[in-house]
Amino acid sequence: MTKLEKFFAPILEKKNNFRESSFSKLKKAVSELKLNKPSQIISVTGTNGKGSTLEILSQVLSNNNYKVGLFTSPHLIKFNERIKINNRAVSDKEIIETFKKLENLSDYKSFNFFQLLALACFVIFSNRTLDIWLLEVGLGGRLDPVNCFDADVSVITKIALDHEEILGKGRENIGKEKAGIIRSDQVFIYGEGLIPNSVKKVVDKLNPNFYKVDNSSLELENFHNNSVGIAKKILDVKFKEINSLNEIKKLKGNLNYGRCHKLRKNFIVDASHNNDSVKNLQKFISNNHSNSQIIAIFTCNDLKKIEDLCMPMMDIVDEWYVPDLDSNRVKSSSLINKYLLSKGKIVNLGYDLSQLKEKIDKQEKNSLYVAFGSFILMGKIYESYDFQI
Repeated sequence: MTKLEKFFAPILEKKNNFRESSFSKLKKAVSELKLNKPSQIISVTGTNGKGSTLEILSQVLSNNNYKVGLFTSPHLIKFNERIKINNRAVSDKEIIETFKKLENLSDYKSFNFFQLLALACFVIFSNRTLDIWLLEVGLGGRLDPVNCFDADVSVITKIALDHEEILGKGRENIGKEKAGIIRSDQVFIYGEGLIPNSVKKVVDKLNPNFYKVDNSSLELENFHNNSVGIAKKILDVKFKEINSLNEIKKLKGNLNYGRCHKLRKNFIVDASHNNDSVKNLQKFISNNHSNSQIIAIFTCNDLKKIEDLCMPMMDIVDEWYVPDLDSNRVKSSSLINKYLLSKGKIVNLGYDLSQLKEKIDKQEKNSLYVAFGSFILMGKIYESYDFQI
């Protein structure tokens, strides 16, 4: 366990708050911190594609001499991945020192880990005097720490079903929460799919400078077309001095960790963890590896429905492995096993990741291993390969 992990351990035990009163305290804290805001803030929410959209922007803008802060979640291996400046994660020391300064806030004890991490991120960005803050909404939008700021560009990448236990049932309720980041007279971009009426009402009321980005034909290896199209639109609208198409093309071959990442020739890892993102993974596998035997390595968060994540892959996977991860945040392997057996699938239990790594390294060329379902699983796989992000 690193020094940062030890420092975070008691904070991680604090209960999450998703309430109006908690958000009011966040806004008060931001005011107390007297932050130096940048010339541009770009906030991104949506069911899928948030991190990918911001990753493209961060790389392009950094390559064009902007000082860029990137805040995303969750991390794969280290907490530091969530706070980057010009694509480099900040140090343990800087994060810990900033957290200790936050203890002076009047409502410090009421904040949970994610809220404190967001506040620490804002302080670090403020201290570095950056040109642009790229902020990923952790959950929803309306009550997220990111929404303490009036963003110059607000984005909803897509709305599908996820986190309904918190955001409400159905796309309309989810859309209402995510639309909370929209601001009057600022740029608002909606990505893929139909726009819920709850979002349309906010757009009609606030009258932002609205763009719809759908069915993008732009392709970039390891990035979904929707994310590429949205990133290009932001560059075209807000950074006209940049040749967006040329700059995006320069990113070809750059890795997007945890998203259709070919870790080995016969091994792909993807952090898809809801029905919609697993459907995207299924399309990618079907389009690019239709002649391979597909072997899935799968687990999921304890709050997720197994069928939502497994069904899109059911017809293309020939064999399933459910690894032991030693985490109380993932679904019981026996429950996953029971579900897959009920569908007549071949399931293998009792393997740890080191044993699976040996299998993958020895597997025949016509087989493709695909790991998906959980950020926790992705992180532990990267660690097993001593992979650095």
